[in-house]
Amino acid sequence: MRLTFSAASFPVLLASTLLTTGVSFSTALFNPCGSAVQAARTFGTHGIDGDNGAHGQSGERGNDRTVEATGTPININLEGRDGEQGESGEHATRARCGHQNRSSHDLTAADGGDGGDGGQGGNGGDGGTLTVYYTDPAALKTLYVNAAGGDGAAGGRGGRGSDGCDCEDDDWQITTCTDGNCTTKDFDCEDGDQGHDGRRGRKGEDGQTGRVRLIQQSEPLAADNPDMESAIATFSTAPISLSRNLWETRSGAQSLFAIGSVIDDDYDRYTGRVDQQFQMIWDAARPQVNTAGNLAVSLDEQGVLQVTSQDDLWIDGELSTEQGLTTYRVEGVVPKSEAVQLSLGRNSGRGEQFVMSVIDTASTSDLVETSFHLRYYTDEGERRSRFISRYDAAMPSDLITQDYNRFSVALGQLPISAQYLRPGTPIKMELTITRSYAGHSATQVLTWNGQI
Repeated sequence: MRLTFSAASFPVLLASTLLTTGVSFSTALFNPCGSAVQAARTFGTHGIDGDNGAHGQSGERGNDRTVEATGTPININLEGRDGEQGESGEHATRARCGHQNRSSHDLTAADGGDGGDGGQGGNGGDGGTLTVYYTDPAALKTLYVNAAGGDGAAGGRGGRGSDGCDCEDDDWQITTCTDGNCTTKDFDCEDGDQGHDGRRGRKGEDGQTGRVRLIQQSEPLAADNPDMESAIATFSTAPISLSRNLWETRSGAQSLFAIGSVIDDDYDRYTGRVDQQFQMIWDAARPQVNTAGNLAVSLDEQGVLQVTSQDDLWIDGELSTEQGLTTYRVEGVVPKSEAVQLSLGRNSGRGEQFVMSVIDTASTSDLVETSFHLRYYTDEGERRSRFISRYDAAMPSDLITQDYNRFSVALGQLPISAQYLRPGTPIKMELTITRSYAGHSATQVLTWNGQI
């Protein structure tokens, strides 16, 4: 809605009733100086926007099929279905204009409504997958394959916007007299806006052409069993069997089948099968039944056995294979949450003899490597505390002493000016501790304020 303002200012905003049928009441706005400015009133009723059209349904995927190529001609239809067209958006309803009165207010005619947007066209379905068993490659020429993807459908048309109302009088004057004093004021009317036409819906995507898998043998493939995952606490220590059929991707499928076949030119060719025995051997000090988390074992697409655990469980293990049996020997386990259970202990000494202790409360430091990075600040001693950085680097290894799960950090021996290590100096310390084990790492930050 457009608003026009008169120059009149009102100390108090008064509510009023509608002046005439078809003219809606408008509220006053306030200008930056604090005076009220009367907004224009709208005559007529705005048009109503049309609803958007529904999206078209996507086409179904083509059927998958398995055949044996023996030299007998076969027509194979794996075509994806076409998408459905999006519905058209609805047209906006017309504005109801009524009759314009010469009121003592500026007027704006009612706007037209916007047309609804057309629905998106449905995507075409992908072509199906063809699996072919054969012994003679020439027999593939007797197979006519149509694995085309379905066509994406057109989007729906947008609905038409409706006309706004026009002013019958663009401007007029009204004279009012009080006690013989007459005042003439000018008023105007602005036509309503034309509603926008709705947008046409987007065309759907065409479906992908189907793909072929070739198996040069007559015997059916055995089922895959490439993955196994279980809780470590109950993971079997007896051998388990994993298997996977292996494939390689080649190009040139179009030239292998009957002329006119529609098939993706890339295809998958069966190259063999991997059968693998796997066994976990638990040599870690932590009991297996007390170890939370899962262990996953899988054969990847190249047939290589992979062992993975959750990110928050650090396992030191070694894989070895002998005579078709792959063993995974677990030599140590540290939960990440235990690796970063560090806290500051008591400090001792003053000045250059000051030593801060760090305690490993989870007692994992016999397995986990530990390194320290220190940010060391001193107070300038002015009225307002202002700490200045004096050291920001890794702690020299000769200033760290480890006694099982206790670390002693000789802060008083830092390689900085002695004036910043004088007894009683206010300091602030930020100690970043990195804990590492079996290729994993995590950090913990400990802070301390006091006097050295």
